[in-house]
Amino acid sequence: MLIIPVIDLSHGLVVHAKQGLRKSYQPITSVIAATADPLTVVTSFLELYPFRIIYIADLDAIQKTGSHSELILELASQYQQCEFWLDAGIEAIKEKKSEYSADNIKFILGSENKLPEHEFTSLIKNKADLILSLDFNEQGLIENPYLLENSSLWPEQIIAMSLSQVGSNNGVDVLQLNNVLSLAANKIVYAAGGIRNTDDLLQLKSTSVKGVLLATALHNGAITKDELKVFLDE
Repeated sequence: MLIIPVIDLSHGLVVHAKQGLRKSYQPITSVIAATADPLTVVTSFLELYPFRIIYIADLDAIQKTGSHSELILELASQYQQCEFWLDAGIEAIKEKKSEYSADNIKFILGSENKLPEHEFTSLIKNKADLILSLDFNEQGLIENPYLLENSSLWPEQIIAMSLSQVGSNNGVDVLQLNNVLSLAANKIVYAAGGIRNTDDLLQLKSTSVKGVLLATALHNGAITKDELKVFLDE
């Protein structure tokens, strides 16, 4: 099972994502990184383990208040051994030549972006390597209910993103995740939101998820370097 560390960028810093309440996000405090500087945080992640994939959310781009494209391209260039999964909002995907383009960057299409079904289908058709993030809050899927009504529309890779659980220390929303898995058929599913410790990782490993996204449990030391190595080396 893949473990994918996450960084959320806002105003040049890595911030602590909590329950999708973006206006209240604050710079992270971390037992593994001395500062909230993005380069420091990525380096700290890779000192814990040589992760194959790192997920980045450019919150400024998502909220259309700015962009971290230069920083993200610098990270992609410096750490070419990593694949970066990037959520930079819908416009970065629609652009013919994205400002974030690099060989080791793959784009995330968040379902929180309201899209007519025909437009969604066109995006998936034209960008075969898009990864769909099914974004849930406490009321369910945030937008585009047709995505749960017809999972044949989904691309090959799916993230079950429980935003209400992110950074909450409340554990994984197992019912929601199981619903996505039941719809996924032969799709590859990753879980995100609420992972607290290695017990949660082992619980997810017993399902058919391909991997997990996490950040808080790494920054607060709930999952240590030794635990991570044992888990990933199994």
